Amino acid sequence: MSWALKLFFCALNLIFISSRDFYVCADKVSVVELTSSWTLRNQNGSITASALKIPISVYSALRTTYGDVLQSKNDVDLRWMSYDNWTFTRHFNVNQEEMANVNAINLTLHGIDTVATIQNILEIEILSPVWVAQAIAHTQLEWGLKAPPECPPASYRGECHRNMLRKMQMSFGSEVGPAVPSMGIWKTVTLEYYEVAILHYVDIAVEPNTTHWNMDVHAFFNTPLTHDFYGNITLFAPDLLEENPYEVGLTVISYQSPKVKFMVPVPKESVKLWWPNGYGEANLYPIFVSATCWATSEAPQLRAKTVSQQLVKIGFRTVELVEDLEEGKGRTFYFKVNDVPIFAKGAIYLPSHILPENYDDADKLEHILRSARDANMNLIRVWGGGLYESKSFYDIADKYGLMVWQDMAFTGATYPVVDAFLESIRVETSQNAKYLASHPSLVLFVTNDEIELYLVSNKASFGTEEQYKRLENEYKQLFLGTIKPELNIISRNSFDPRPGPMISTPSKGVEENKKDLPLDLQSINYGDVHFWSEDLDALNPDIYPRARFISEYGFQSLPAIISWNQTMLENDSLVELIKHRQHDLNGMEPMLNLIERYIPFRPSDWEYKIDDLIYFSQLMQAMAAKTATDLFRSQRVNYRTMGAIYWHLNDVWVAPTWSSIDYYGNYKLLYYWSKEFFSPLAIIALYDASNRRINITMIRDEYKEYSDARKYVETINVYFWDKLLARKTLTRDEVLELNSVQQRSVPLDDIIATPFTVNNSFLEFSLYDAKANLLVSTFFLPSNMKSIEGITDPKITVEISWRYCNEDALSLKRRIAYSLLVRVHAPALFVFIQIVHPQIKKYKLSHNGFIQAEPIKVVHLDYEHSSECMTIENENIKVQTMNQYLLAEAEKKAKMSAINARRRRRRRKVEL
Repeated sequence: MSWALKLFFCALNLIFISSRDFYVCADKVSVVELTSSWTLRNQNGSITASALKIPISVYSALRTTYGDVLQSKNDVDLRWMSYDNWTFTRHFNVNQEEMANVNAINLTLHGIDTVATIQNILEIEILSPVWVAQAIAHTQLEWGLKAPPECPPASYRGECHRNMLRKMQMSFGSEVGPAVPSMGIWKTVTLEYYEVAILHYVDIAVEPNTTHWNMDVHAFFNTPLTHDFYGNITLFAPDLLEENPYEVGLTVISYQSPKVKFMVPVPKESVKLWWPNGYGEANLYPIFVSATCWATSEAPQLRAKTVSQQLVKIGFRTVELVEDLEEGKGRTFYFKVNDVPIFAKGAIYLPSHILPENYDDADKLEHILRSARDANMNLIRVWGGGLYESKSFYDIADKYGLMVWQDMAFTGATYPVVDAFLESIRVETSQNAKYLASHPSLVLFVTNDEIELYLVSNKASFGTEEQYKRLENEYKQLFLGTIKPELNIISRNSFDPRPGPMISTPSKGVEENKKDLPLDLQSINYGDVHFWSEDLDALNPDIYPRARFISEYGFQSLPAIISWNQTMLENDSLVELIKHRQHDLNGMEPMLNLIERYIPFRPSDWEYKIDDLIYFSQLMQAMAAKTATDLFRSQRVNYRTMGAIYWHLNDVWVAPTWSSIDYYGNYKLLYYWSKEFFSPLAIIALYDASNRRINITMIRDEYKEYSDARKYVETINVYFWDKLLARKTLTRDEVLELNSVQQRSVPLDDIIATPFTVNNSFLEFSLYDAKANLLVSTFFLPSNMKSIEGITDPKITVEISWRYCNEDALSLKRRIAYSLLVRVHAPALFVFIQIVHPQIKKYKLSHNGFIQAEPIKVVHLDYEHSSECMTIENENIKVQTMNQYLLAEAEKKAKMSAINARRRRRRRKVEL
């Protein structure tokens, strides 16, 4: 599979370059994209399509005829497409005028999915990935080289032997997505006309000294020559250098390793640092590199295609992974950027679409990553079951200060180590490393996801000890002996542009992984851990590990009804569709059991109460994630815990998953809550049940170049469930330094005393500034929701108070904004607002799933419409609160109690 990525070329047609003492008019390398006029046919010619544009897959090309693979149960109903072989064809002519001044033409296919034979008339025959994977697996088995697991769990409704192909691993089925074994041309196809060589990648690493930042530039070329050639390199950095361009001068370039290295010093006063989100601005600088290459010491001919160019944007920052030994406690594990320790807050990113050709949707990427930034995240982990993402993805991450933890595309399986496979891995690794290296957001490569954990956890199932040793040795050969050395292509001898690579996640970190394969991968004292325990009480903070870095944890929920409606066909049953798309090995049980612990809801009723289940599942997901994240953040004292990355940020389809943003971009309650539990300034209240105390943690994740201790007023408010406004208030002055944490413990009985009880009251913990402005707050429920006493009907209403529409005729979409006034007469528990309108597909609220203890709260609503300033009315606003369910349960219990009392009276009369 080709992992080469689309190149950027400057729009200039002609530039002047200097070489020695002469000036030459040279022409730019010519690139022609072959995007249109493609045809498609299946193996026997019974299905055809024409006038296609790439990127495209078979599923996309046939969507109009056979339906969208992401609607209804089409993931299974359209699987027949992946069992056939398909041929894409395009006829083209080589431009004779272009040929006059070139010695070479590259036909570059930047992304073929996946197993293909390419003919010289540009006929691309793509074989069924399902059957090819099966054939390779059978051949391996004949050689005695079984590579488990062979097939995914039955609940995935997937296909076998995904690990035989270098293809997006989740395309054969996963717990978070459908099996869509796609086939197609998922990136551009280009003709490149040139004389000698093409500049394909520019890797710029930066290192500071006392007076300057040094830009250590590596320029990588592609050439068909079998002898060394000449090059002249110029670098333009208008925002950084007083004199432009920077001239590297004439260089002899080795054809065997066509690369040019040079150093460019930049005065420190010219540089503003790149910072992770929440710590400062993510400053970026454009760097333009131009290369003129020719074959001999003589000047290139006039109009020769000798000039190629690359534009990159870089950020000036240092990053390290601190793994200091602590006696008896293992090693620390945290990122330090620009010498500032960073508590990593974020989520795991899945591809934005299950079809690879759609992974680069600019609007969707912008929405997902901007949402991550707005939720106070500073790190995105790109999951190993997906892809190496597009340039747009990393550019947006750079722009928003989102650090990227990059899993390489290997997950939860063993892989063959035959020569052809290993050679393809070398190319894959080298190409993607060079492609990604200059992005300041990239802070860590991890060569695989959960493969060490898979080996260690399944050792007994592999048969003999000899078989396990073979798999262990093959694992080392692939990841330590092949991938890790290839990543050295972006390393530097004198400094480390980024830490790592780390071999696996979870792991014992980088330092400990230099030893033998560890058996205690989930050690809380080293590296990172993945936490999964669906049978425990997720709202109990005691269940969560006090680990160094939690790089995966999560809880499942259902997306909103607005998203289900967009994925169902006319005759679909929502209940059956939910069952079809539930890929958790334990089905609905973990989600329903968590709901039943805290909400009066019978799991057996879920099929009849889907609206309630959506609300309850999203609420419990948010509450559980908040409990876990609060615990992890509270453990950051002395760098004990320094990362919380939840599974997962976004979705590839509408289904029961662990995401906070669904496939259509609508936010679950987890997303709204994450804006608060990831807040840079935070106050956390966790119950210590064994000591009947509340542990309070105050955090200030902020950096400035000067000391800035600030005074805050910590406030504890006590409310009755049937009365607005606090009935008791405790205050205390606090001082927080930059990037600091403070903790204290308070007996619960000191806060909740007569007439308050744990059942008739709830608490609010807040931080105010010196001018009495509320900065941040969190609510604390001292009892299980099912034990609440005194709760009443809040008589909640929502009315529209303000409306705005962007009616700019030049805009392709209309942005509509509303202010909603939410009024209550008593505390409203977990207000859940949904917008229900047939023309609204995606919307955003400023708050959702909140506790309202004041009479009026303003909630802002935003949505877009393609053509008009469409309005909503009050009836389009659906509101739910837990009050209504607790009151209904109380009424049910009262009726049952009355019935039982009457029965007892009758029984006594009979006895008398």
